[in-house]
Amino acid sequence: MQRRRWPGLRTRHFAIALTFLPWFALLGWLAKSAWFITDDAFISFRYVRNLLEGHGLVFNPGEYVEGYTNFLWVLELAAIWGLLGIRPEHAAQWLSVIYTAGTLAVMLWWVARLPLLRQRWLVAWMALGLVCSSATFAVWTSGGGLETRQFTFFTLTAVAVLSVFGANRWGLAAVSLSLAAGALTRPEGLLLAACCVGWFVAQGWVTAQRLDWRGTLTLAGPFAVVIGGHFLARYRYYGEWLPNTYYAKHVDSWYESGYRYLSAAAIETGLYLLLPLAYLALRARWREGRDGTYALILLLLGTHMFYLFEIGGDHFEFRPLDFYWPLLAVPAAEGLARLGAGLSVKLHSLSERLRWVGTWTLAVLLFVPCVFYASAMQGALLFEGLTMHRPGRVFQRFIELNDQTAGWLLAAPATAPLVAISNSLRSQYESQIVGERVHVHRDFADRRIQRWKLYDTVNGPKLPSDAVDARAAIGIPSYFVPDLALVDTLGLTNAAIARNSVQPGSSQRRMAHDRDPPPGYLQGRGVNVRVHPPVASESEALRTSNYTFNIAPNVWMHFDAKDHQWVNKRFAGLDLRAVNRFSQTRPADNRIIANGVVYVGEQFLGRFENGSLDGWEVKGKGVSNHEVNPYLGTVHWLAFGHVGPGYLTTYYPGKWERQGSALSPRFTGSANQSLMFLIAGEASEHVGVRLLADGSQIAVWRGESLKSFDLVLYELSIVAGKQLQLEVFNNEIGDRPRLMLDHVMLVRREAPSAQ
Repeated sequence: MQRRRWPGLRTRHFAIALTFLPWFALLGWLAKSAWFITDDAFISFRYVRNLLEGHGLVFNPGEYVEGYTNFLWVLELAAIWGLLGIRPEHAAQWLSVIYTAGTLAVMLWWVARLPLLRQRWLVAWMALGLVCSSATFAVWTSGGGLETRQFTFFTLTAVAVLSVFGANRWGLAAVSLSLAAGALTRPEGLLLAACCVGWFVAQGWVTAQRLDWRGTLTLAGPFAVVIGGHFLARYRYYGEWLPNTYYAKHVDSWYESGYRYLSAAAIETGLYLLLPLAYLALRARWREGRDGTYALILLLLGTHMFYLFEIGGDHFEFRPLDFYWPLLAVPAAEGLARLGAGLSVKLHSLSERLRWVGTWTLAVLLFVPCVFYASAMQGALLFEGLTMHRPGRVFQRFIELNDQTAGWLLAAPATAPLVAISNSLRSQYESQIVGERVHVHRDFADRRIQRWKLYDTVNGPKLPSDAVDARAAIGIPSYFVPDLALVDTLGLTNAAIARNSVQPGSSQRRMAHDRDPPPGYLQGRGVNVRVHPPVASESEALRTSNYTFNIAPNVWMHFDAKDHQWVNKRFAGLDLRAVNRFSQTRPADNRIIANGVVYVGEQFLGRFENGSLDGWEVKGKGVSNHEVNPYLGTVHWLAFGHVGPGYLTTYYPGKWERQGSALSPRFTGSANQSLMFLIAGEASEHVGVRLLADGSQIAVWRGESLKSFDLVLYELSIVAGKQLQLEVFNNEIGDRPRLMLDHVMLVRREAPSAQ
């Protein structure tokens, strides 16, 4: 009889398992559609690269700053690259897929072993359906190159093993190590581990009226050893107990944003349905066997929701909520099964004719609207966002669901008010860079990868070792230009910026983008270049920047420099091409191109180096040399394009009177000469530079940008032979507006070369 039974049982299992395949296929299709990688992942990838190249776990060699929060993920990617030769930008997404498969396997194992569970196959089928139909879960299947799904896997494994083997010492040890792996993957693991230990203690006290000390120590001990060791290692290596990203991101509680973020999540992902169903299953299991497994799940989710409520949500689309779905799917599916069983009993009591309506039928009938309302809205948002990449579509960050974009959804009962609330919530929090959808991250990263990746495929000349760039979105450029030191102006990988004080109002905040460099920091840090993505030709490079050099066939690196004199010193031995060449050494070494005409320097009128005024007469306190300005370290901006560190400036902070002027020595220009200088600043009628001819104003210029010096060329033919002077005037009260002037000289048109 036993031999006859197993084949039939295996056949039944196989037939039921076939019903799972459509769910796997649905998840595969959704995941493929949402496949993406994000710029933020490349921050971790740069740490991986530096570790393998012997620099250590650092972003910039020599700077020990923990600008990542996924220690275990970084080590795994380093091992894969080092042992298998698979680069992290290729390995990370597939590693996330592997963890997705593991997550689904653990969820099904959990259903198979969970005590007191009835209709296991039905519960497994519905739980799988709830997870695999979730567009949000599908988005993080590739993970964007981030560690999200790994954290979900370890969290689910810990809960599943704890609920099944909670009375077994080896099981508790496995739970402890799984929680430790989760905490090494994401910082929230500490919070969830505390919840698990607290639940274990409470469960033992409620059910047995005693505290299981040995079990508690077994559960908490390995976790404490691993995580405690990691904290000590972090402090020894980085000098901080917490990751630098904590200081960069945490400004203050942001409850308004947290409320909007979680409310939108509840509507779009069906939490308003799944949580009550899970609670229903919890009540039934507690009455039957005082089983509090699902109480642990609700404790984890409730605690984590409060954490998100406090910090304001997340920069990414519901990424921190990823572990919710496999944890909630099982109790929600059991809740549906129990509802079906209860309705079946009531129907049978009403009429003998309704006895054909069984638990499975009723549960599935309840499951269909549940899965629709839990997945339809998030699916509509996903695919509407992905259509932004299609030809003819205008790319939009914010997506509004309406009759044109999701008419089929609005046709369903009660969806119209839910969609309206969701649209309103998202329009508010997305404007503050909260919960940005996958299409935004994919579009941004795809464009940047295509533009920057060529740098990493060549072994040609490199930038000087003291070249330092600064930018906000640092991931992709930092990874593909590994030899370039980068200052992260948002502070994620920079300790000084991460600790710069900020007190914005909630209406002004931007998720993880609140920090700015302290006054004078970028200058002190030595930021001196702005590197651009590679191009295929010299002419193309020089259309968008001043300097370029060839690093491989059809690959040109091009950049702008803060100080042209630094370029002259550091690129002396390199075949550097330039639009304009500036030099402090000899006037003739200056070669300027404007409107197709080449100009060559003839006479310096003002270089302003070493604190000198070069004979300029200063009146009042409204103009000074940048090098000797006592407030040099308080400026917030970084101006590119001057020649040498010295230049004249009207900047002098304070609300007291700082008016004055600086007048150049007299000079005479000939008809074939032009006046040339570099100017930067803010436009104002009270601050500027003017040309005087025999004491009368002939022309006046005002700055257009504080971030870069613009070139000015003025033909002197109309004032040839007159006594000329250039004057910087500041008639403004206070420290604004500001103006900067540098490298004043006389130039002439270059004579055509002989044929």
